[in-house]
Amino acid sequence: MKVIEKIKSVIKKITDKTKEICNENKVISKILYFLNKDNFTKTKLVLVAFAALVFATICEYTLFRRWYPQFISKNRIMLVSIIYMFIGIHFVFKLSNMYEFIHKNRYKIACAFLLFVMIFKYSGSSITHFHKFASIQPHYDDTRYHPLLGTARTIRTDEWATSTPYILSQGNTTTPFSYFGNVLRGTETEMFTVAKAPVLDILMLGRPFQIGFLLFGNDVGLSFYWYARLVAMMLGAYELCLILTNRNKKLSLCGMLVITFSAAVQWWYCMHVLIYGQIVIVLLDKFMNTDKKRNKYLCALGILIAGLSYVFELYPVWQISFGYLFLALVIWILIKNIKYGNYKFSKHDVLVIVITLVCLVALIGRWYILSKDAIEATMNTDYPGDRQEIGGGALNNYSYFYNIFFTFEEFPLNACEYAGMLSLFPIPMILGLIYAIRNKKDLHFWLPMLVVAGFLSIWCVYGFPAWVANITLMSMTTACRVSVPLGTACIYMLIYLIGSIKKEDKFLNKYVACLLAVISTIYVGYKAKSTIAVGVDGYQYLDNFKMLVGGITFLAVFLGVMNIQNEKMKNYTIYILMFVALITGLRVNPVIRTTDIFYTKPVAQKMQEIKEQEPDAIWVVCGDDWYLNDYALANGIRTLNSTNIYPNIEMYEEILGENAEAQKAIYNRYAHVNCKIINEESNIELLVADNISINLNYNDLEKLGIKYILSKDKDINSDEYGLDVDFEKVYEEDGMYIFKVK
Repeated sequence: MKVIEKIKSVIKKITDKTKEICNENKVISKILYFLNKDNFTKTKLVLVAFAALVFATICEYTLFRRWYPQFISKNRIMLVSIIYMFIGIHFVFKLSNMYEFIHKNRYKIACAFLLFVMIFKYSGSSITHFHKFASIQPHYDDTRYHPLLGTARTIRTDEWATSTPYILSQGNTTTPFSYFGNVLRGTETEMFTVAKAPVLDILMLGRPFQIGFLLFGNDVGLSFYWYARLVAMMLGAYELCLILTNRNKKLSLCGMLVITFSAAVQWWYCMHVLIYGQIVIVLLDKFMNTDKKRNKYLCALGILIAGLSYVFELYPVWQISFGYLFLALVIWILIKNIKYGNYKFSKHDVLVIVITLVCLVALIGRWYILSKDAIEATMNTDYPGDRQEIGGGALNNYSYFYNIFFTFEEFPLNACEYAGMLSLFPIPMILGLIYAIRNKKDLHFWLPMLVVAGFLSIWCVYGFPAWVANITLMSMTTACRVSVPLGTACIYMLIYLIGSIKKEDKFLNKYVACLLAVISTIYVGYKAKSTIAVGVDGYQYLDNFKMLVGGITFLAVFLGVMNIQNEKMKNYTIYILMFVALITGLRVNPVIRTTDIFYTKPVAQKMQEIKEQEPDAIWVVCGDDWYLNDYALANGIRTLNSTNIYPNIEMYEEILGENAEAQKAIYNRYAHVNCKIINEESNIELLVADNISINLNYNDLEKLGIKYILSKDKDINSDEYGLDVDFEKVYEEDGMYIFKVK
């Protein structure tokens, strides 16, 4: 202690002497006055902007030149300059004033951000992999075939190789944005429900993020679609955290970042059910706390749109599990505003609620009538429709421990499946239970939240008996997916606890808290290491170095969380949680520009030329990789073997004949479809759960009405194929071939 006192005394003497020198020296005094925040702000803003531009340019020609050797990018210089300028203005304004300004103008700033990305046609898609990973004419290069920042993620095939081509195809057909198109699967296909593509219908009220495709086309539409979801996730999480924390802005900012940049949210990218669920909770609370009729109408409209969107997701795995979580929050909001607030149901409010529900039911009814066949076809598939789960064995409850490494090196397994929420599971549940029992406070929040979190925890860790799983509908979910809403519940509980706990509350002794922090770190590290090895042949991703880094990081986090009664430790906890969140999720998705990779490659231009002349021609894509199939789809090409979002029963019956029924378990599924032309009788084989190979006799091409064949790296007229027929070669360039079926 004496040593510490001596050090403090020396530091004080140095500080006092420095101040004395500064006061005596007018030059130094003026410099310090200039550097003082809120003085000469306009001048300093100009200097910061200039310095940011210079530093970004230097980085482009040095650091980024090594990371992105393909080209020097003015767009990247601009983006990096903006990032540096944002960092720089922290030294210009007082932080409290700056963030208060951002808080008050958050919706204007969000709109300005969306306008910016739409003007420059930025998105976070990984479609550049059609150039690099899928190697479609790799020697025909362009700056827009590479990310500006970040890394395109190969594992995100559901995004770059399937859903994005579905969406883009809708604007390139002969009848754009029709509810039933004939491009996907090469036959009439319901595009709204399972393909989740934009259509020209009133039901687009339930797909607000896709309206940009209808209004602005594919390039700008993709920018709006991508970043409007990010904005909605951030604002929805922030507004909900403001409610959870009783308007604590700093803590709400922390909650927003922890939710938005959790690995699960970024690797699955802004799960719609989470976005819409949060919006419903926020608008419900606003509806009950405003007296202005106009605001009530706007809240009701927002709830209608968000509720409709939640239903239209048609992904029971998250709809059901997140549904339990949002039900708990609804119960809390109702009790908070009715029992502990001033809200009383009026005739006007009841009428507004009834009208909203009637509109919701009417729109869902229209959707069901239009999409009934597609919904039934999907539900009756062998995969995923016939899936019956009993839960247990979730591998990602503790994955937040190692998710911090995912963006710094390539994760060799499926990063999406191993991505979790930055939940600190199960610590928030335990601390919340301790707080509720010892203080008997806020039970209207803790009781429903702990019940739901406990329910989801049992499902994820142990599972349910089959009959319980069926009654609760959890049989339609999986343990690893349900760990995401469970993790979200833990984040909500942690943010609520930090916001509500007071110094005088009964909680944890500081020595007990430190001991629990150490125990929690050891336990979480052990569980993370053991669960990542389960089911992957003992593969050890967490080596000693990662265990050390993860252990130090989360020991720091747990020390803060366990000592949140101390105001300084509370602030420390908020800052460290924000830091961990940003390093976990900020770099997951790349920044790219335009959708040109689909339309400016020579093979794409040739396909468009043929489509102009024969718009109804049916194509088939041959090759070992299914990625090429949906590339053709994005160009509006009627592609018979594009991804079957639900099975093309007629096609399989045509080529398999009497064997069709016997082999139904193979093709009755969501599937990517490879194709090979052969001399022998047509047959199919199941490669994996969502991948089928069709070996198609060349005579069956005419039966199926196929007029063109697209192939990569293989000339099907060559001896390698050994076919008894030659096709007319209409295009060959850089490994891509197009043949016409005579």
